[in-house]
Amino acid sequence: MIAKIALGLNVVLAIAVVILFTRTSPAGKMAEPITGEPEQSVFSTNDSVKAPIVAYLNGDSINEKYLFIVEKTKGLEAGLKKANSKVQAEYDKRQKEVAELMQYAQSKQLPADEQEVIQNRLMQLEEEMAQIEDREKGSLLQQESELQKQLQERVNQFLTGYAKRKGIDYVLNYQEGLQLILYGNKVFDVTSEVVNGLNEEYRTEKAAK
Repeated sequence: MIAKIALGLNVVLAIAVVILFTRTSPAGKMAEPITGEPEQSVFSTNDSVKAPIVAYLNGDSINEKYLFIVEKTKGLEAGLKKANSKVQAEYDKRQKEVAELMQYAQSKQLPADEQEVIQNRLMQLEEEMAQIEDREKGSLLQQESELQKQLQERVNQFLTGYAKRKGIDYVLNYQEGLQLILYGNKVFDVTSEVVNGLNEEYRTEKAAK
C-alpha cells in the first residue's frame, strides 16, 4: 500500500498572501498598464498619492466551496484508491512467491549457491515492490502538482480581473493557521463574491466542453 501522502488542492499551498496591485490615475480611475515599461509609482508626485483600496477573502472558504478544488480533489482521492489497489495486487502476487521461496528454503538444507539464488530473488522482489510503489506515488504527486499550478493560475487570473472591475488595489487572504489579518471589517470581505464568480466561471467552462 502506498504510504500516506497528503493529496488535496489548496488555494494557498504555494503562496501565503494573494496580493494584486492595479495602477490608478490621480483621478481614481483605472489606468491600463504600459506594455514593456514599469508602472509609475503613486508616490511620484504628491497629487497622485491616494489611500489604497483593500479587500480580503477567506482562503478556507475557497478551499471548501470552489468546485474546481472539490471535484479535482475527489479525482485525486479516486486515483489514490486505484493506485493502492494496483500496488496491493502486485504485492499479493509477489508475496505468494516470497512465501513459496521461504517454505522451500526451510524445508531442507540447501547448498550455499542455491541459498544465494533464493536470497537474491527475495531482494529483487522487494526492490520491485519499492519501484512500483514509488512509480504510483510519483504519478499521483505529479498530477497533484499540475492541478495545483492550474488552481493558482485560475484564482490569480480571476482575482486580477475582479480587482480591476471593482477598483481594488489589494486582495489579502486570511485563514486558519495563517492569521495575517487580525481584524477586518466585514464590508470589505469579498469571499462570497469571489467563490460565486469562480464557480460560475468553472461551470461555464465545463458546459462549453
